[in-house]
Amino acid sequence: MRTRIWNNNSLLLILCLTGLCLPTYGIMVLIPHHVVSATVEESAILSVEYQCNGVPTIKWKQLSPWGMKNIITWEPGNYQNISESYEDRIQEYRNGSIQLSNVQLDDAGCYVVTVTDKVGSSKDGVIVLNISEPVYKDLHFVVVGATVLITISTLLMFFLWIFNQSVELCKMKRRAQSVNASTDMELSSL
Repeated sequence: MRTRIWNNNSLLLILCLTGLCLPTYGIMVLIPHHVVSATVEESAILSVEYQCNGVPTIKWKQLSPWGMKNIITWEPGNYQNISESYEDRIQEYRNGSIQLSNVQLDDAGCYVVTVTDKVGSSKDGVIVLNISEPVYKDLHFVVVGATVLITISTLLMFFLWIFNQSVELCKMKRRAQSVNASTDMELSSL
């Protein structure tokens, strides 16, 4: 089973880099679950709650081993800008959370949410998303392989049984012919 997991050192580094210790001027970002795990083709909810004065701008980005990708930017109730690669897979919620549908292994990584107020002050939150492959896919391969091998071996045993029966039938015919031939010879000599 392949799993892509970010370790605690990576999470600590990301938290420090995003400036979570800087003053926030009235913006509060709460991350209930800093690590979220999902299986390939499932949905993952990246939960966040925020408090700020006025209507904020919420921006989600993915930090993966391949770089930083913008996912979605929106103001609750006003507009949204969803990245093309996430367009059919993302659902945003009023509290700032997002749901990512049909996750794949390359969706694993750190997700950074930035809440910005009208004055320009912002605060970040980080969630690590771990993605694993389902076990049943491996089991499915084993079951299909075993079924094919059992079917082939059953067919081979059936054909060997038919071949054996044919050989026995030929032997019985030859014995019968040799008995008939020796009987005919004895009769003709008399």
